[in-house]
Amino acid sequence: METGKRPVRIVARQNGVGLDRDVQLLQSTLPPGTLVENYSVRSLASIADRFKSLCCSPAPGSLPLNVLVERVPWAWVKNQGQSVLLPNQERFPKRLLHRLRDIDIVLCKSRHAEEIFSRHAKQARFIGFTSLDRRLPEVAPDYSKFFHLAGSSTLKGTQMLLELWSQNPQWPTLTIVQHPRHAPETVPANVALFKEYLTDAVLQRMQNEHGIHLCPSRSEGWGHYIVEAMSCAAVVVTTDAPPMNELVDESRGFLVPWNRSQPRHLGTDFFVDPAELQRVINEILATDTASLEQRGHAARGWFETNEVEFETRARELFLELLQ
Repeated sequence: METGKRPVRIVARQNGVGLDRDVQLLQSTLPPGTLVENYSVRSLASIADRFKSLCCSPAPGSLPLNVLVERVPWAWVKNQGQSVLLPNQERFPKRLLHRLRDIDIVLCKSRHAEEIFSRHAKQARFIGFTSLDRRLPEVAPDYSKFFHLAGSSTLKGTQMLLELWSQNPQWPTLTIVQHPRHAPETVPANVALFKEYLTDAVLQRMQNEHGIHLCPSRSEGWGHYIVEAMSCAAVVVTTDAPPMNELVDESRGFLVPWNRSQPRHLGTDFFVDPAELQRVINEILATDTASLEQRGHAARGWFETNEVEFETRARELFLELLQ
């Protein structure tokens, strides 16, 4: 059945990082020929539609499919047409739960999200997700090099890594990329901090050159910096808690136990145990290169399989909704 006559409205906040990637990746799974309209969360287009409907009825099959990313903006409740939401549980406030009444399907990036939103939504449907493929085939990962992409987030465990590297001056250099707003004034001698603007090409090369990516996140909606690392055949060290441990297991990375947790909106912050992280890093330093390469190749294999499975699920869903 032809789907191109029914528009898809994607409503999202632009943040220059994860949300923008979410929109780009979602849009790539829409059926060919789909009319896509992009709106900011501040747009009043939905309210204008409701006023128009008072004087004229929309043509059959022309009502839009509204795809809301992360939140349900107040102006986009009670939309014309169907509405689906792609949320991040750790950024969805409990005070907005009542807005889920106007959402037909919550699209869940993880089984963790599916379990959470199934308690509150009409329908919660697991579709998974993916991230950009950052691999540079001409660059071989060096599994003796450690990397941490903190960016502008304060939930990546960066301070703990700085403290551990300060306590272990014998460890190899840790490269950290962090937004200047959150970057420390000084770092240990065995830490290389990049807080100035890096072009995407420079950052991508750094992601590929470093074979060990440290990602001890407290919480994630999906975990783009984890999955991008896996696309580069890197070995990821992350928190043994959901949804991070849905992405990484011991066959393709290293999981670190947590020692305390606290609520974060509908999600949970899990705090990695520093002693356990130190143990895992020492284990990596004692592991032979061939074994690390094997885990890195397994991570790349998981990335490729997951990408196909997500695209299949998302395309089938949108074909179903647009018919």
